[in-house]
Amino acid sequence: MRIEAFSEGKDPARPEANEDRFVVLPGRAYAVIDGVTDRLGTRYDGMLAGQYGAVLVKETLEATLGRREGWPDDARALIAPLTAAIADAYARHGTLEAARRDTNRRFSATLALVLERPDALELLLVGDSGIRLGCARDLRLDKDLDRVTATTRRVAWTRIAARSDELARRETLSRRVAWGGTGQDPAGLEGILDRADLVGIEAEARATAAHAMPHLPAADILALVRGGIVNAQGGYQNNAASPLGYSCLDGFDVPVGLIHHEIVPRADLACVELYSDGYFRPGDGFGIDAWERAFDAVEREDPSKLGGYASVKGTLGAVKADDRTYLGVRWV
Repeated sequence: MRIEAFSEGKDPARPEANEDRFVVLPGRAYAVIDGVTDRLGTRYDGMLAGQYGAVLVKETLEATLGRREGWPDDARALIAPLTAAIADAYARHGTLEAARRDTNRRFSATLALVLERPDALELLLVGDSGIRLGCARDLRLDKDLDRVTATTRRVAWTRIAARSDELARRETLSRRVAWGGTGQDPAGLEGILDRADLVGIEAEARATAAHAMPHLPAADILALVRGGIVNAQGGYQNNAASPLGYSCLDGFDVPVGLIHHEIVPRADLACVELYSDGYFRPGDGFGIDAWERAFDAVEREDPSKLGGYASVKGTLGAVKADDRTYLGVRWV
């Protein structure tokens, strides 16, 4: 068996701020956990909410899967203790009811998990971290919601770029539009964009998203463009009733229909790889080196994440768009 693991925060100068975590229990379990970016800046036990959520998930997985007794018959059974661990943390901090009312107050994390069975691997995905089997089959729960918010940022970037040649300003303000939505007060946009600009960005982003994703209700696209990540995204978190619904571990119910669970035979499967969404493209083979080459290629091709790798965040200098984590296990 060969195990390779790598994790780096978006800002290499601040490794302590990395919100990703991974779990390695050789012969038993492997996981990559991505804490959802904090929206309010509140710290819990010295950590921002996303990092705190990832730590809670990591510690609970290790405690549950590290002992011989109580090994789950079904990986989906792990969602309950992971959810309980986060809910208990709300109770300790006196924020349970606030978190129930406001998703921005939650400790949220995604999970990619592989359990080793004698003749099979059991896979579980909650949120948009991924698993690749045999360097060939890629499993990931991509979110249309992210495509809508990335569209808002790209449209805003184009308008900002016509008025400022400062890359840092383009990045900061386009993120701000995606984050707060087109319904925000333009006073925070440094005089580069005014209310009329936000109205124009909203119209173009809505039209672009509707054309690219005709299956999405126009009302949901409007709500997400206008409200942005802070004011609208939370309504779709663990919401199985909406086509924009997505799963994450946040201390509250996770709808089964929003996760991916699968058992695959071990026969002829040489390797499995788990990764967080800071990798916009998989490696051309197994291992850290292959995945880092792919990462570097994306950074050369689309550093601002406006083209084929559109995102709500881009790279700015040494600070990358997101934290990234890779965990690979090879048996033959």
